[in-house]
Amino acid sequence: MTLYEVTFKLQHECPFNDLSKEHPTAIISHWCNYVNDVLEISADNLDSFDSLQQSIDKLTRNLGVEVLRKVFTKANQQLVTQHCGCNHYRSTSPVIESNHCLELQPTIYKGGWEWYRIIAFTEKDIRRLFQQLDEFCEVEVTSRRAIEEGSVRETLLISTASLFGELTNRQQEALSIAVESGYYRVPKKVTTEDIANRMGVPRTTFEEHLRKAESKLLQAVAPYMQLRQGQR
Repeated sequence: MTLYEVTFKLQHECPFNDLSKEHPTAIISHWCNYVNDVLEISADNLDSFDSLQQSIDKLTRNLGVEVLRKVFTKANQQLVTQHCGCNHYRSTSPVIESNHCLELQPTIYKGGWEWYRIIAFTEKDIRRLFQQLDEFCEVEVTSRRAIEEGSVRETLLISTASLFGELTNRQQEALSIAVESGYYRVPKKVTTEDIANRMGVPRTTFEEHLRKAESKLLQAVAPYMQLRQGQR
C-alpha cells in the first residue's frame, strides 16, 4: 500500500489565523476534537505576550466560547475552550476528512499562514482535497512524498520535546546554524571555523556545543531507530 504525506500552508477567513496575522512572531498550535479547542501559544518576549493576551481575550469573547483552562509557563500559554471553534467559521478540517485524508494535528498558525500535515491514501483524494480547498483558501503545497508499502504509524509525529528537550539553547543554536549553513551536506559547504566566525565565538566553543547537540540528538533518536530495525 502506498501512502502520501503532504504538507501545505494556506490562508482563509479564520479567527486563529487572523490572530497570527496580528501577532506575526507568535506561534499558535491548535488541536481540535470537535468538542474542545486546545491552543498553545508561544511569544518571543513578555512585551509581545502581554499584547497577545489582550487579543486572545478578545478572540474568545467574539467566538462566545468559555475558557475551561488557562495555564502560563514563561512566554507560553495553554488555552482550552469548551466549544469547538470550527462551528464559528468555515473550517478546513471537515474538507480534509471528507476526502478520506488524515490530518496530523496540531495545526500551526504563524505569520498569517496555517500549516497542515496530512496522510492521504490515493492521489485522487489529494486532487479532490485541493480542488475543494482552492474554493475558499489560498493554498501552497510545501512538500509531498510517497511512502511505498508504508504504515500510518511510521508517519506520526515524534515529540520535539523527546528529541530536543535535553539540548541547551546554545546547543540548539549551534545545530540549527550548522544545518542551515550546509555543514551536513555532502560535500560540506562550510567548516566549523566558518560558522564560528559568523557567530563570533571561538571554533573550539562552537564545536563543543555542536558535538554535545549531536550526541544528545542521536541518543534521543536511538530508540526509534531500534524500533525501526525490529520491524524489518
